[in-house]
Amino acid sequence: MMKLCKKLIAKLREIPDVDVHLWKPDYPLVVIDYKGQEIAHFHGNNELDIRLSKDIVKRDELTHAVDRVGHLSRKNGGRWLIVRFTREPHLEQIVRFLEMAIEVRVRESA
Repeated sequence: MMKLCKKLIAKLREIPDVDVHLWKPDYPLVVIDYKGQEIAHFHGNNELDIRLSKDIVKRDELTHAVDRVGHLSRKNGGRWLIVRFTREPHLEQIVRFLEMAIEVRVRESA
């Protein structure tokens, strides 16, 4: 799984203004920021919690990964979406979700 995580991080670093880093130096949470604002964070090596919008989640009928490890009590329909990736083809979908998260941040800051 770590190999997939590294591939995903490499793809994300190609997106302008995206930064992947530790949330705090002494806390093992890896976050993904766009222009300094969080758009997602990792739960382990193969799960992301992505900040979208309620409208996008509802419009696209998105639901949390059923086998997730993070935020087990979180209900579907909120602005955060938990997704898992276990195979390389999943990475393109993850990147699309993160691009959607960037669009949300751009709209919110306009």
